Amino acid sequence: MLPFLTHTLLRGERVYLTPVLRSDCGTMARWTEDMEYARLLRRNEAFPSTAEDMESWMFRDRGYEEEYFLAIRLTDSDKLIGVLGLNRIMRQPRHCMFWIGIGDPESRGQGLGSDALKLMLQWCFLEMNLNRVGLEVMSYNTRAVAAYERLGFQHEGRQQQAVIRDGVYYDIVLMSILRDEWAALHHPTMKG
Repeated sequence: MLPFLTHTLLRGERVYLTPVLRSDCGTMARWTEDMEYARLLRRNEAFPSTAEDMESWMFRDRGYEEEYFLAIRLTDSDKLIGVLGLNRIMRQPRHCMFWIGIGDPESRGQGLGSDALKLMLQWCFLEMNLNRVGLEVMSYNTRAVAAYERLGFQHEGRQQQAVIRDGVYYDIVLMSILRDEWAALHHPTMKG
């Protein structure tokens, strides 16, 4: 087993994170058929809808662009429930962006996405030595915005009317958390 898979920073009480496996792509492609999932995760683009297209997208050569896809799995059953992506990783200024989706409908609304984000933030700040983690979320996804606020993310701004749903324009909310903000909330004895 790879050391990455057993790292305690990536294992919580209810969920753990692993690299996405090729065998996960069929399940992830099926999630894209769920309109709620698709509308919360993406702006107007469509995810690949077949296992083959998902595998091709997940495992494509990205050249010099650094990007990680992490599978979110339940600790009690190993069931794949979601996916998390880190992208726009900038090593010199030490920041990245991320996106997350809980694809399994039965696993939504239980705080499992927040648990996965806690693990991701630990990894970003303690292992990758990043200083800032940012995100973009549709303004109509008020449940996600509230969850990000509870985790310590701060509002940075908005991209006005950047998404259209059923003929209505919505903003993209920009949020981020800095290492010191995260440490103050989750590791109060830790210094910068």
